[in-house]
Amino acid sequence: MEPQQITTVKRTGEFFSAKQKEAMDFFKENLSKWLEEPLYLHKHFVIYDNHVSGIFDTFEAAFLHAVSKYPRDAFIIQQVVRDDEIVNFIYSAVC
Repeated sequence: MEPQQITTVKRTGEFFSAKQKEAMDFFKENLSKWLEEPLYLHKHFVIYDNHVSGIFDTFEAAFLHAVSKYPRDAFIIQQVVRDDEIVNFIYSAVC
């Protein structure tokens, strides 16, 4: 098995890149609309370039989709949940 190549992303002291901030703004702008659709509740949305790239049942599935298509500093994955919900999040390594 070949070792995985690691890509480093230059950050400017911020947690999110500029593209990820734009994606987060897009998510926040549309969240109330998505919360009204029962089929979207608790789904994991991949946001890239100000559009929904995919909707998945699990974080792992969303992650695999996103990293296979986009640079790691250009997308976000967000779960559609209400502010008052408690979300238990367990992430297992995807290799």
